[in-house]
Amino acid sequence: MVTGIKMTDDVLNYNDGKCEVCLKEKTTQNMILKKSDVENPRRLHRIYSDVCGPFNVEGYSQCRYFVTFIDGFFYYMRVKPIKSKNEVPRALMEWIT
Repeated sequence: MVTGIKMTDDVLNYNDGKCEVCLKEKTTQNMILKKSDVENPRRLHRIYSDVCGPFNVEGYSQCRYFVTFIDGFFYYMRVKPIKSKNEVPRALMEWIT
């Protein structure tokens, strides 16, 4: 496809003609399991959380973010609107209580 470029033998023989980036890009990822093998022996043993935002439109009480908490044992979930990310620890403590 390209004319006028001369390749030396050391470049042509590098990784049998395959560059490192090409090899990494062609590798496949492990399949994501449908069910976790993580043990959750009691409630609040493991909490999964995510913070989403900022959103262009403010919600009620001028909230531009929301945080989710999921208990790994019961799969009980709570979505809490927050104004800024620094409110996450307080929202977590409220949810735990």
